[in-house]
Amino acid sequence: MKTAGIIAEYNPFHNGHKYHIEETKKQTGADYCVVAMSGNFVQRGAPAIIDKYARAKSALAEGADLVIQIPPVYSLSSAEYYAKGSISLLESTGLIDYLSFGSEAGTLEKLEKIADILVEEPEKYKKLLQKYLKAGNAFPAARAKALIDYSPDMTDLSELVSSPNNILAIEYLKALKTSDSSIKAVTMKRVGAGYNDPYAPGQPGISAKAIREAISYGSEIDNLKAYMPKESFKCLKDAVKKNMTVDENDFSGMMIYKLLSEREHGFSQYLDVSEELSDRICNNLEKFTNVSDFCNLLKTKDKTYTRVSRALFHILLDIKEVSASSSDYTGPCPYIRVLGFRKESEALLSEIKTKASVPVLCGYNDAAASLYSEPMKEFKNESRIEDLYFAVQTMKSGTVAKPDLSRPIVVV
Repeated sequence: MKTAGIIAEYNPFHNGHKYHIEETKKQTGADYCVVAMSGNFVQRGAPAIIDKYARAKSALAEGADLVIQIPPVYSLSSAEYYAKGSISLLESTGLIDYLSFGSEAGTLEKLEKIADILVEEPEKYKKLLQKYLKAGNAFPAARAKALIDYSPDMTDLSELVSSPNNILAIEYLKALKTSDSSIKAVTMKRVGAGYNDPYAPGQPGISAKAIREAISYGSEIDNLKAYMPKESFKCLKDAVKKNMTVDENDFSGMMIYKLLSEREHGFSQYLDVSEELSDRICNNLEKFTNVSDFCNLLKTKDKTYTRVSRALFHILLDIKEVSASSSDYTGPCPYIRVLGFRKESEALLSEIKTKASVPVLCGYNDAAASLYSEPMKEFKNESRIEDLYFAVQTMKSGTVAKPDLSRPIVVV
């Protein structure tokens, strides 16, 4: 049995994602594809446009065999910790032979070289990095400039270290190296529209970001049909019709209440919130209108919009700095949470239950039977975080969204 792993958000699932699953199985000869997918909150520091069960169903309908959830403490993290946590999750299944990911580079050679530099951190590179950080650059920009200076002979390095998929690919490779993983990396060139390309009706392919923007701008939903597989489009159209799509500004009321409630004590106890950012939040609360405008107000040369957004959602979701030093952030995941599987691939789920290094959970009953004190606390906290998302859906649509722990896993 050969099994390939994919780390994804599918926010939402589109034709490019379907192509990736198909090509992964084709190029690796894998019998099964396991997807580690973000839950209701994603890596850019925002809620997913549609909920995790709808996105899992879309993936399963198009070739994924099993979808497991990346815990929120990882899914709402920087690229480095998102990669570390996700690979730790896949490793814990005991069955993954390949990690497949898209990249603008399309080949591993140069990405591997960059990953080696970042893992080894030669003294010259570290000095260059500090130079650019002291100059006020945000960490991603400082790292890119340091790498370019360190390896002037490497062609196309500027594009390699600044393209979104390449950045994640490098972090995946770093995580595989630092964990001494036996999983083999496989990459394929991203085709069609780039991550940041805007939506334009009639173009041959668009990104998940462009689909989200089209929805937020009020574009006719049927204009997106050509870019998405049938099940995924159905899920998105249904969410739009019922007013159940979600964006960061739907959390504005919750956010300002949380920030005002804790203003007196500051926010530096929360993950990714420095003393300086905490002060900026406190000093600008009177200017809060919504989450996205507040992120734009708080961002600086060395703190990107995404970093600020992640910090704000860490505050809202009560993800504290103490978590960053415990096992749920830097060590192995304490459990594998199944979101769904294909009936014809049930043997894969059975095999993982046998070989996994941590409990495999298909619902609350499994958690109650398998988890002791701290992991059970993390499991319940994870569901509390997911339930805030479902509460927003309920308030927007007027249709009661079932709480996380009462939802069955998806079977297609």
